[in-house]
Amino acid sequence: MPHHNQILVTLIKTRKVSYAFSILTLVLASFFAFTIPYIGKISIDRIIDQNAEPQADYVQSVIDFLGGKSYLSENLWISGGLILLTTGLYGLFMYLKDYFSASACESLLRELRNRLFHQIQHLPNTFYSGVDTGDLLQRCTSDIDTLREFLTHQVMNLGRIVILVIVVVPLMLIQDVKMTLISLMLVPLVVIYALHFFGKIKIIFRKVDEAEGELTTIVQENLTGIRVVRAFARQDFENMKFENKNKKYRDLNYQLIQLLSRFWSISDLMCFSQVGLVLIAGSWMVGQEMITMGTFFAFLIYTSMLIWPLRELGKELNETGKAVVAIGRIHEILEQEPELQPQKALKLPQRIKGEIEFRNVSFGYDPEDMILRNLSFKIRAGETVAILGPTGSGKSTLIQLLLRLYDYQQGSILLDNQELKKMNRSEIRSQIGTLLQEPYLFNRTLGENIKFGKKDASDQAMVESAKMASIHQTILAFEHGYKTVIGERGVSLSGGQRQRVTLSRTFLKEPPILILDDTLSAVDTKTEQKILEAMREKHGHSTTLMITHRISCCLQSDRILVLKDGTLDQEGTHESLLRVPGFYQELWNIQMGQKEDFQLDLQKSFPRSLPKE
Repeated sequence: MPHHNQILVTLIKTRKVSYAFSILTLVLASFFAFTIPYIGKISIDRIIDQNAEPQADYVQSVIDFLGGKSYLSENLWISGGLILLTTGLYGLFMYLKDYFSASACESLLRELRNRLFHQIQHLPNTFYSGVDTGDLLQRCTSDIDTLREFLTHQVMNLGRIVILVIVVVPLMLIQDVKMTLISLMLVPLVVIYALHFFGKIKIIFRKVDEAEGELTTIVQENLTGIRVVRAFARQDFENMKFENKNKKYRDLNYQLIQLLSRFWSISDLMCFSQVGLVLIAGSWMVGQEMITMGTFFAFLIYTSMLIWPLRELGKELNETGKAVVAIGRIHEILEQEPELQPQKALKLPQRIKGEIEFRNVSFGYDPEDMILRNLSFKIRAGETVAILGPTGSGKSTLIQLLLRLYDYQQGSILLDNQELKKMNRSEIRSQIGTLLQEPYLFNRTLGENIKFGKKDASDQAMVESAKMASIHQTILAFEHGYKTVIGERGVSLSGGQRQRVTLSRTFLKEPPILILDDTLSAVDTKTEQKILEAMREKHGHSTTLMITHRISCCLQSDRILVLKDGTLDQEGTHESLLRVPGFYQELWNIQMGQKEDFQLDLQKSFPRSLPKE
């Protein structure tokens, strides 16, 4: 990846025409700005001064064209009008400069935002496991805004300063070398001090940005988990955590303000001192007839024209420092390697059969600590398989490998007898309908959430999938039915309702492979049976993998896989596994025992309300 500044240069090149017009108008504006003090000098030395002798040059030709010295001295409003006209032209071209630079900047930032969002969509899961959401949001918003300021204002202002130095200094040297040296005496100090300030400010700005990111993360986490915070009465703890981060942010900003105030006060002192030097030296030189009054006037204007923008160099470099930090933080995302795709990906049919085979698969999020070890099994197309195992046995990891959210280190996974790593990730995921442990819903209507995986689905198909997930009647009970907006993450729904809405979204996709990761954990037994019956009617239509801890789900499966410590511990049907000592038999005894204990407790508590056997 190129250096982050190179990325900015590359983006600017895409809008080089607009920036070229902006630079052209800046040059023209600068030309008219330089003309203003020159008109004043000519008016004083060649028109107002009665002792001035006519000279044979282009200036005298202009004076003669406008009516001659005597006429212009009696009508000084003409000189004022020329200054006013020149100032108006300067303002016009400055406006055009801002227009072209802003237009180019907005187009450029639109492209950068698109590129950044596209990159975020294609980064591997390993990236998201190590970043804060709040910090990521800040990089996509605040840092982009910082770049907008830089590209719209700082680039042009720095260009203007360069033009001033290149043009004004020669103009001053042509008129008087000694006066030029006096006028530039403190300029190097101002520039050196500004550059020193830039070096210090860049470090503190990065710290401020990082502190703001930490603050944003806390706010984002608390807004997302506000129910959990309140349920555990942790408001005081969260307030304290926020106050500590806010104090850190405040202190860093205070440190930044101290640096800024020190810079502005010292630079102001140097700039006013420079103007004072020109006034004192210029007055003395005029008295000694070393320079004319017009030249003195021009030097005063040129000095102010030069020194104050150079004083603003600190501010521009300050903003440039922010921009450098911002583009660096954005570059950290853009330089991440996206999910790897095979160079020559296998072309999948529109609908695969759905046969899955694991051959000696080993995987660990940390290569030194394997989660799955030499795992092998085969699932036939259209088969329904339940996957059980104790916590940490690798059940969900297995699913993430099948979706290629992570790539296995050893072994092979085959999909319809084709190596999974040779397939395009997006094509694999388009063939699989997945409902993970944590159902996620968007802040949209129920209908839009259900159709999320299949935008072109008909309303009838949406209703059928909702019925299959036993959520249709619940949706109709809402005032706006399928047009009900459910809030961020489906906050207005219960846990069971969220699971069923996401389940209907998965059913609507009608994928060749259906993965349900502990999907029915938040629904009651009666609803669970309805959903399982609806799935049984579709048996054979999709290869179904159900990760579960419920024996009731296993009863509906063609086969059961039991994982333990990342290996296949048991495999068989419900009946066969019940006859073999192991995890499945233990789970059956526990769940059946709980059911019997519940019935006994109920009989003891309400003996008259239960029918006698």
